[in-house]
Amino acid sequence: MNNHNFAELLTHFMTQVNISASDLARRIDVNRHTLRRWRSGEIARPDCRKILACLPHLALNKQQRQIFLRAAGCGSNESLGGKPAEIDPSRLSPFVAGQPIIHPQQFCGRKEIIGQIIQLWRNLPLQNVAVTGIRRSGKSSLLHYLKHMLPQQLSTDYQVILVDFKEARMRQQSSLLQYLLQGLELPTLTNCSLVNFEEILSFNTIKHPTLVLMDDIEYGLAAENLSQEFWWGLRSIQHNYCYGHLGFLLSSRTAPAELAQQEGKSSPFFNVFSYQVNLPPFTQAEAEHVIARSSITFQEEDCERIITQAQGAPEVLQELCIQHLQQLEKQ
Repeated sequence: MNNHNFAELLTHFMTQVNISASDLARRIDVNRHTLRRWRSGEIARPDCRKILACLPHLALNKQQRQIFLRAAGCGSNESLGGKPAEIDPSRLSPFVAGQPIIHPQQFCGRKEIIGQIIQLWRNLPLQNVAVTGIRRSGKSSLLHYLKHMLPQQLSTDYQVILVDFKEARMRQQSSLLQYLLQGLELPTLTNCSLVNFEEILSFNTIKHPTLVLMDDIEYGLAAENLSQEFWWGLRSIQHNYCYGHLGFLLSSRTAPAELAQQEGKSSPFFNVFSYQVNLPPFTQAEAEHVIARSSITFQEEDCERIITQAQGAPEVLQELCIQHLQQLEKQ
C-alpha cells in the first residue's frame, strides 16, 4: 500500500473514534503540523514509533492494525521487541554461540520446563515465574523462544512483551513504562511516571492476557532510575489493576528476591513468584538433539567427545559443534 492509502486510513480511523488532530497529536507527542502532513500524504515515510503510538488511540482490531502499519511503511510488526525475519530455513546456521538464540527454529531442549510454564499460564490469574541459571545456561534464548511460541501454544489472544534490561532504554523508568503501555495497547505519555502508569491502568482495561518476560533482571535492579519505589509499584499494579491478566517471568543468575535484597531494593513483587526453576545442564538427549542439527553428520566418537567436553553447558556445546563442523567443511 502506498502513502496515499495511509493518509486515507489515518483520517478514516480518526473519524471512527471521533478524535481530533490536535488531540491525537498531543497524545503521541507530535506537532499538529506533522499530523496534518500525514493526513495530506506529504510525508512519505512517517516515524514508525509514532505510528505505533497511534494504535491504542484508534481502537483498531488486529486486522486493521496490520493494514494500517503496512500502509505507513512500518510492516505488520507491532511489537517493539520485533519478530524474527522471514528467513529460508536452509540459510539458518545449525549452531549459534556467543549470542542468544533468537530464531525459534534454532532453539533446542528445555521441553519439560517449557511445558510446565505453559501449564501455569493456561488459566487466570496468570502466575509469576522465575528462571535462574548460571551464565551461558540459555536463559535469554529461552525467553526469546517463549516470546514467539506462547501465543501459538496458549492462544492468539495472549500478548507477550519481552524486556531486555541490557538495553539502556529499559533501565530508564519513563521509556520502560512507555514500552509496557505500547505492548499493552494502552495510551502512552511522553514522560511517563509510575503515578501516570497507574492512572492509565485505572482508567483502561487490559484487553488481553499479557505476559511480561524480563531478561537479566540483575541489570534492572542495578539501574539507578529503577528505584525501590518502582519495584514496589509493579506489585501494586499487578495486584490492584490487572485482574489476573498480567503475569511476569524474570530471568537471573540467582533468585530475584536475593538480588533485590543485595541491591537494597527489596519488594513484595519479588515474593510472589509461585514457580521458580533453575536451568539444569542439558541432558544427553538434549545434547544429541543439538548435534543432530549439523549439516554434516558427526561420527559417533566425535559426538561422544563433544558431549563429554561440554558437560551439559549449552553454550559450550554449541561452540564445540561449530568448531567440529568447520573442520569437517575444510576436508
